[in-house]
Amino acid sequence: MRWSRAEQLLVLLAAGAVIAGVAALVVVQRSSPSVRVFEAPATAEIVVQVDGAVLRPGLYRLPAGARADEAIRAAGGSSPAADVEALNLARLLRDGERLTVPYRASAPAESFAPPPRRAASGPPRVVDLNRAAAPDLEALPGIGPVLARRIIAYRDRHGPFHRVEDLLQVEGIGPKLLARLRQHVVIR
Repeated sequence: MRWSRAEQLLVLLAAGAVIAGVAALVVVQRSSPSVRVFEAPATAEIVVQVDGAVLRPGLYRLPAGARADEAIRAAGGSSPAADVEALNLARLLRDGERLTVPYRASAPAESFAPPPRRAASGPPRVVDLNRAAAPDLEALPGIGPVLARRIIAYRDRHGPFHRVEDLLQVEGIGPKLLARLRQHVVIR
């Protein structure tokens, strides 16, 4: 069987179309960008607020991947009136989260509040910033366990304070808190 010239031309055009289609498909596959997934780097620590029926409510820095139980232990543990069975102690915490430990329904919250840090009467207490331990700093107005640790860490890293205003370099202490602290702190 012999093909006519028109049939030969038609077969050549069909073969050329198939080859061009395959080449185009290869080019399209090569030129399409590959999809890349980037994950945000994991932080080494998280900050959580722990309050409710705990001994020392406040902000706590914990390692990333910390669980509710670790946060409660960092806050001094639960108070005798805490209903810890209402919590999932194995729950993973996220940065910026607030963990409230509930009180048992049979115990009024006020009767188990943590004791005040210092008596309201009497002369204001004066603390030497360069010698004060954490409990001394926590007795100051507006200073809790977290800020006390930051003050001590700053002092350990940078040496003794030279002026009361150096407290502004400690994370969490601003002009308003510094004004409250001025009459209670000295540099010796």
